[in-house]
Amino acid sequence: MDILAWLFSFILSAVGFAWSLIWFLISGWVSTLLQIAVLIVAIYGVKYGWKRAPFEIWRRSQTFFKFFWNWIRAREPEARAGVETREVIREIKVREFGDINLSTAMSIAALVGLALISAT
Repeated sequence: MDILAWLFSFILSAVGFAWSLIWFLISGWVSTLLQIAVLIVAIYGVKYGWKRAPFEIWRRSQTFFKFFWNWIRAREPEARAGVETREVIREIKVREFGDINLSTAMSIAALVGLALISAT
């Protein structure tokens, strides 16, 4: 029976340690989010009054929650299920005289800058 008590105590202390570690890691986020929530409630309370403030907070936060939920689900805001949209991408394979990419332009600018520095 002592072994079961010791095992239960060990499991309980391990779970307590894990909970303490998790709470330590998220406690900064929790307090920050609570401070933001109190600030929003205070601003809306001053702006709309204590009777209308909860309704305004709820009404204005619904669009944010929809956006956040679609972001979590990796969906577009107005994407419909079963509707596939295709984007047409035109690929240009022929390079003409004078076409340079950004890397080449930056290399040439660095060489011109070094040439100007060495000339002076």
